[in-house]
Amino acid sequence: MMMIDIDHVSFQYSGAERENLQNFNLQIEKGECVVLTGESGCGKTCVTRLINTLIPHFYEGEMSGTVLIDGVDTRTIQPHDLSDKIGSVFQNPRSQFFSLDTDSEIVFGMENKGMPYQVMLDRYQQTIQELHIEKLKDRNLFDLSGGQKQRTAVARALITQPELILADEPTGALDSKASDSMLTLFNQINEEGQTILMVTHSTKAASHANRVLFIKDGEVFHQLYRGNMSNEQLYAKISDTLTM
Repeated sequence: MMMIDIDHVSFQYSGAERENLQNFNLQIEKGECVVLTGESGCGKTCVTRLINTLIPHFYEGEMSGTVLIDGVDTRTIQPHDLSDKIGSVFQNPRSQFFSLDTDSEIVFGMENKGMPYQVMLDRYQQTIQELHIEKLKDRNLFDLSGGQKQRTAVARALITQPELILADEPTGALDSKASDSMLTLFNQINEEGQTILMVTHSTKAASHANRVLFIKDGEVFHQLYRGNMSNEQLYAKISDTLTM
């Protein structure tokens, strides 16, 4: 069944000189791990905003075409209506924080849903262990490094166990070891059935996907399917495509 169905969407931000997306199509089935990559300004972030309904409900502009999330037209719902279904990790994690400390931030979504305390505690402890962020417990968010903030944002996105993880440069602020740990975790949750859409400039991160879409000037110009390729083989294919 289709998790994301973007059908012939064109979008131009108010005040922009040209369209950010042009007749854009993207279909992602439940359980896929898909990467969008391309140069800055090519339209990748615009796609994520379509999916979490920030377009058309927050960012103004001219839009045509349809966007369906699990069969629901995004024009008929608001961003909070998808909070159970989508866990988002923004490129700048600070822009999505609601709390002052890490613990409150990580459990924020569960508290909003009124989940039982024991369930929240169990999930909190499990998430902390899986992400290896024991040192980030009960910390002031404004004292954290960029990478630590990113890991806190990922913990908050994963803890509610959403069907879709929408990640914009999730490894961008992480060192190599932390990046490898994050990608391993994404692989694990994908194997457990969660759908992942990642926007990244990182060839290494992209090589963990089932499918890689290359975007240029608001359009998909090429796709790579993993098939039987290893991460190393897919990495080489992605590198070759980016130099075309």
